[in-house]
This record gives sequence, structure tokens and C-alpha cells, in this order.
Amino acid sequence: MMPTMVAVLAAALLLTGCAPAGSSNSSTRELVVGAVTEPEKVPDPIMDGSLAGYNYYFAAFDQLARFDAAGKIDPLLATRWEPNGDFTRWTFTIREDAKFHNGEPVRASDVAFTYNTIKANPTGDPASYMEMFESAAVTAPNTVVFTLNAAYSAWPTIVTGVSIVPESVYTKLGSAGFAAAPVGSGPFVFDHYTRGVEYVLKRNPNYWGTPAEIEKVTFKTVADADARLNGVQSGSLDIALIAPNQVSAVSGSANVAVQSMPSNGVTFLGMNSSTGPLANQKLREAIGLAIDREAIVRTVLAGKAKVDNQLVAANVGGFDPNYPAARHDPARARQLVAESGYTGQPIPFQYATNGRIPLSSEIAQAIQGDLAKAGVTITLQGTDQASLSQIIYGKKAVAGLYLNTYAPSTMDGDAPVSSMFGGQQNDYAMLPATKALVAKTRTVSGQARIDAYSELFRLNDAQALIIGLYTPDTSYAVDPALTWTPRADGMITVQSAHFGKD
Repeated sequence: MMPTMVAVLAAALLLTGCAPAGSSNSSTRELVVGAVTEPEKVPDPIMDGSLAGYNYYFAAFDQLARFDAAGKIDPLLATRWEPNGDFTRWTFTIREDAKFHNGEPVRASDVAFTYNTIKANPTGDPASYMEMFESAAVTAPNTVVFTLNAAYSAWPTIVTGVSIVPESVYTKLGSAGFAAAPVGSGPFVFDHYTRGVEYVLKRNPNYWGTPAEIEKVTFKTVADADARLNGVQSGSLDIALIAPNQVSAVSGSANVAVQSMPSNGVTFLGMNSSTGPLANQKLREAIGLAIDREAIVRTVLAGKAKVDNQLVAANVGGFDPNYPAARHDPARARQLVAESGYTGQPIPFQYATNGRIPLSSEIAQAIQGDLAKAGVTITLQGTDQASLSQIIYGKKAVAGLYLNTYAPSTMDGDAPVSSMFGGQQNDYAMLPATKALVAKTRTVSGQARIDAYSELFRLNDAQALIIGLYTPDTSYAVDPALTWTPRADGMITVQSAHFGKD
């Protein structure tokens, strides 16, 4: 749904308070990022696991390891790690030259404290993808041993998303106090945060690693896609996520460079398969066959995506390049609708009109049209991203269908499949067979792990529980004077960004 002219003008007026990127930014070395949203929780890395929050945390904090732009794990606060024979214990060696912003050294005890505090706060986002974690203990001055409650072969991917906090500061301030005055060990130091407006950091001149070149970074919250693109065109923003249908509009522009790469997330159609018409498997199968994914990619997304029904993207651990392609069979869909006994009662379809999924309203309308051709009546229920997230990840069940995406910051399929099939938020079917397969993926590695994921996704296809739609390209409008590299995990990291060419 395109914004009204009033909304665009209002957003443009909001952005005019920023210094133009091409002028003052070039001399003061300040960087302004147009952020789609901000964390719904207080921005505390112990409690918050949102993509918006990770953008902040990867500037202000360090993790034990971190993915590079292409998705390869590199050491950071840890110098090495190794598992025991059955992947239930992992030993990490911690570097001894890192310091927090307050001058205190980063100790192995801070690492253990961070993980154990996450464990002690089960309502926090990080705890939701660390249910296998049992405890962390310091066994030598620079050694931390992680004990898991079950085998987990992909544990190093988990540590890439956990920001290490200083025990002395976090214990004194608590979650809310720490969010208001965070202390990390990263290349940038917290300056101030104004909810709904901006999160500002300044360069850490004493960073233990390679120091950043940018002196100041502002993550400015700009929810509207047109306003973000306008911000880069006018010079008030330097980097901004843009929608697929905006890419061609600025192709060849002297004021905007476009950088794109495949996302690490799959956009999917979830269903509450436990009640109502969707409890009927034949109707669910019909919905999957009725949706023309290729047409959605080609027309709505302007070709800036790839059909994907595996529920993990090609650059995420667990993806099987030989998995069968998605099927589109409208005739069979109509037949299954008739066989299901469905009598035309409206099925609610909930989606966010802004936020994580570009062109979500247009996608929802396309799905509604495809299902109508198959004889399925859909009622569109668009809402804001925060409200939809509270429904999907809260205690209130989704009424029928919902549009969602899962882009794991760990670049591994465990978090998505745990949520969808392991008894968590998106798992309405609660099948023992899918839960067992989730557990199986954690006990094997290499090709055996990919095979276990494939088995899980084939069971999902057979039951038509969750319908994978596509993996989008992630595209950014960027100031042409800025040297910056997008990442496979979708996070906007700015440590190596600088104005001027290499």
C-alpha cells in the first residue's frame, strides 16, 4: 500500500533535521542510518534479540565470535573453541587484551555472567534460542566452558549473537538502567537514545581491535520506505533499507547507489492449524498449491527474491540445494477445497502493513487473490508490526493465517525450526514427529544435519503446516561517497564503513 502524499511530505520534513550526508557528513565523518524500526523492548542485549537492537549492539558490544559479511564465522572475543565428543560441552578461550568502555578488562567471568544471566531471564529474546544452554563456568583465567542440556553441534553460531556485558555494571544497574547507559567493549560508545527517534553512538578511540573511522553513528527510526529513500536522495540519510520495487527507480542515480544481496530470511505463510477451517489438512494443502509464488516474486517483488519453500534461506545452515521445488497447481487446489468440506467461511489473514516485510500489503493482496480463485475466502487484517509481533510471539493465538519472516542472526536454521516445529511460538500443530526431528538436527553435523533438515521440511510439506514463500533480496540505498558492505545476516554494521573509496 503506497503512503499518502501527506505522509511522504511529513516524513521528509522529519528528515530535514539531519545533516546532509554528502556535505557535512563528509567533513565530520558522521554516519546516519535509516532504521526501519527500533526494539520493542528496552535496548538491553540480555533481554532484546530484535534485528533493530542487533544493529546497535554490534556497534557497541563484542561477541565471542562474529560472522563476516559473507556468513563465515571469525573469532572476536574468543580466540578458539572446541566441543567434546557428543557436542554437549564447548570450551572457549577468551582473549586477554580486550577492554570495556569504562576501562575494565573483559574477563572470562564477564562472559560466563552474560550467558548465565540470559539463562536466568527466560522471558528475554536470547533465551528463546538458547534453550539448549545449561550453564557457563570459568575453568581457568581465560577459559569458559559451556555446558548444554542436550547435544548441539551448531553452538558456535549461537555465540555470534550474544553481546558480552560487564558483570560489575550490569549487576549495579539492572536491565532498564543498563539499557539507558550501556557499557560494552565494541568499536563505538553509547551517546544517547530517544525512543521513536534515534540511537546515537560515538567512536571508541580506545577500542582493542581495529578502530572505526566513522566518528559518530546515528540510527534514525524511519518506518516509511518512501521516506527512507527520499532521505538518501536528499542527503539526510547515508544508508537505508529500501523495498524491491524502489530499486529500479534509482538505478543510475548520481545521488544514490544501490547495494543488494540475498537475505538470510524466508518469508512464510503461517497457519493456526489447531482450530477452525485450517485444522483440515486438505484445506491447508489447497492453500499451498493455490499460491503462485513465482508471480509474487516476478510482479510484486520486481524479481528481487527467489521462491523458497524450505523455511531456511540458501545462506543459512540446514539449507538443502537439492530440495524439491515449490508446487503451484490451482486445479488441484480447487479439488482439495471441494474435498475438504470447506463452506466458504472467512479466514482471517493477519500481517503487518510496515516493518519487517517490504510490500507486505501487496503480498497479502496477491495471496488473497490466489486463494479466491481456489474458492477460499480470506479477510485481510493489516496492523502495525509491533501489534502483530505481540500476537505471533505473545500468548494470544493467531486467528487463522499470518504473514511472517524469520531471518536468524545466527545464520543457522535452528532458531527458525525450533520456533515453527519445536513447540515454540509458531508451532500450532505441536507434532511429536516434528519436535523429534528438531532434536535430531542438533546431534549431527555436515551433510547428516542437512539431511535431517530436509526430512523435517518434507514432513512439513506433507502436513501443510507452514508454507514457505520466498527469500527476498535485501537492498539498500547508499550515499555514493560511502564505502560500506551489506551483510548476509541483514544487520547494518558500521565499524569498517568510511567516506571515500578504498
